[in-house]
Amino acid sequence: MSPCPQCGTRPAERGQLVCVNCGGRLALRQPPPYLGPPRSAIPALVLLLAVVVIGAGAFGFALSELTSDDGGGGGGGGEQAPSAGGGSPQTTTQADETEANHETAPPGSGNAQEQSQSPLLQWPKGVTGYTVVLVTTGDRPAARRVALEAARSGLEAGLLNSNDYDLGTDLWIVFAGRFDSRAGANRQASNLAPRYPGAYAQLVKPVG
Repeated sequence: MSPCPQCGTRPAERGQLVCVNCGGRLALRQPPPYLGPPRSAIPALVLLLAVVVIGAGAFGFALSELTSDDGGGGGGGGEQAPSAGGGSPQTTTQADETEANHETAPPGSGNAQEQSQSPLLQWPKGVTGYTVVLVTTGDRPAARRVALEAARSGLEAGLLNSNDYDLGTDLWIVFAGRFDSRAGANRQASNLAPRYPGAYAQLVKPVG
C-alpha cells in the first residue's frame, strides 16, 4: 500500500479510487507494459526452435524411407520368387505330385520311377500268384481311396484292373499281399475279415 498523495495521513489500498480520510481522488498506477522475455532468454528460445525444426526434418526423412515402395533391394524377404517360367511360385511337394500322377494314371501305366514311388503295391507283370481281395467295384476313385487307406494302415495293398487278369469286366479290385499258395492267402483273408468283411483269397493270373 502507498500513502494518499493529498493528505498523506492514511495509506490507500492498491486499486482504491478515493481516499477515505480526505476524499481526494487517488491516481491509479498502471502496471508497467509487457516488454517481452528478457534478452537473456532469447538465445535459449532460438536454440529450442532450431532443435524442433531439425527433429521434425529427421522424422519426416525416416518416415519417407519406411514407406518408400520403390522396390529397391529390401522388403523382398516375405515374398517368394516366381518360377523360371514366369508363373506362380512353385509350392507343390514331390509327394503331392506323385499322388496326383497316380490319381489320373490307370494301373500298369507310367514309368518305373513313378511306380516305385507309389504307396500302393504293384502286381509284377506276367506273375501268377494268390492274393486277398478286399473290395471289388466299378468305381475306380472309390477303389483307389480304399487301397490308399489300407496301404497307409500298414497293409501291402494295391489296385488291379480286372480286364488285365481275367477277373471280370471293367472292375477295380483292391488286393492285399502276394502269396505263393492259396493256404497263405486264406490265412490272411481270415485275419483281415474283421476290417474287410467278405475278404477272400483269389488267384491272379495275367491275361495271355
